[in-house]
Amino acid sequence: MKHLNEQQILTSNYPYYKYSLDYALDSLERMRHENIEFYGCFPHFHLDDVGYKDVRQLKRKLKDHHLCTVCFTPEQCLYPVNIAAKDPVARKRSLQVFEKSILYGSELGARYVVVLAGYGTLDEEEKDVWPRSVEALGILGELAEKCGVKLVLETSPREYTTTHNSADVLRMIREVDCSAVKGMIDTATLGFSGETMEEAVHDLEGHLAHVHVADGVPNGHLILGEGNLDIPEMLRVLEQAEYDGPLSLEILNDRYIRDPHRAMETSLMMLKKYIKEI
Repeated sequence: MKHLNEQQILTSNYPYYKYSLDYALDSLERMRHENIEFYGCFPHFHLDDVGYKDVRQLKRKLKDHHLCTVCFTPEQCLYPVNIAAKDPVARKRSLQVFEKSILYGSELGARYVVVLAGYGTLDEEEKDVWPRSVEALGILGELAEKCGVKLVLETSPREYTTTHNSADVLRMIREVDCSAVKGMIDTATLGFSGETMEEAVHDLEGHLAHVHVADGVPNGHLILGEGNLDIPEMLRVLEQAEYDGPLSLEILNDRYIRDPHRAMETSLMMLKKYIKEI
């Protein structure tokens, strides 16, 4: 029985960060694909500027555009959000951002929230940062459990997180020891970690809950087909592993600022084609 299918695909508002929310939703609606990952960024939905009234308004807009939020992802790389910050004030503020993400994401119907484990300054030993990540994710995991949401840990270079590869994510999951904390894979950031899809899937066996799909050289979060990554082969690995979670299109590159609709629609069509050919 085939496991990967088109219903697992999520489009997203990632490439629309220079456009209004209405423009982004109108564009996504035209693609006639219901499931999305919603990127909580300015000017669409910056968490510092919104409350429950705004959540309810966004929920109505999404419904009016026939869109369903499966995953909620707050901006956490460009803004000063760091759940492992050494400064307790910054750490507390960052935790509040993710607490809002869990609560608001749950209200929107999301089953997943993407989270980075936080990071230290580059002159700080990572072994000293790691316990702060574990503690913060434990706090967030308890809230996520209550809200019926899974926190999915992403890998990234040291500048952004303490989990640089899937082995790090697995270690973090085990140390946090919370059923709501899971792992994810990003096809474009496998280039940073230096691991293959086979290795990442193996490391996260039993814990893989979300996948970001984008092309790259190997990085770049490009339109599918514009990079050097063998996305069809990566999908075959996921199929063999009987993966049945979201396949979310994280197309996010400045080269698409002038035509985000083409970037997302082309990637959607390519991903459907790849899945069909497996």
